[in-house]
Amino acid sequence: MKNIIVISDTHNRLPSNEAFWEALDNADYIFHLGDGARDIEKLKEAFPDNLIYVYGNNDGITSNQEQVVEIEGVKFFLTHGHRYKVKSSDLELQLRGLELGVDCCLYGHVHRPQFSEYGNLKIINPGSLTYSRTYCYMTVKDGKILHKIVTDRI
Repeated sequence: MKNIIVISDTHNRLPSNEAFWEALDNADYIFHLGDGARDIEKLKEAFPDNLIYVYGNNDGITSNQEQVVEIEGVKFFLTHGHRYKVKSSDLELQLRGLELGVDCCLYGHVHRPQFSEYGNLKIINPGSLTYSRTYCYMTVKDGKILHKIVTDRI
């Protein structure tokens, strides 16, 4: 069993509250889905072995904008989402997930939490730590994904 914290769109304003940092400290993995390049650098220093990240459209970095990761037999596709027109629909992201053969697509960009499920494919947006003040807490166990959107006083 692995616990994952999924965050996105921090826009270089990581929260400073102790409960949030404790949650990060207790996670097996932290996924950052972009738009917060300076925050990603801070997280790389604090959690060098736990952080998996992609950059977003506001990061000014064109490399590492997509990544497929397998944890406990579950394949995740991480992207910021802007290349898949996620502000209007998750169809292009769904098609990319099916093409890659992943179990879960994780994306940001729209600043609000969203969840869709198409057969065995889950599509999850954790929202924005800065705007909707949300993130996703996820547990992967026996090839299954359990997730919860956390709204906190971040």
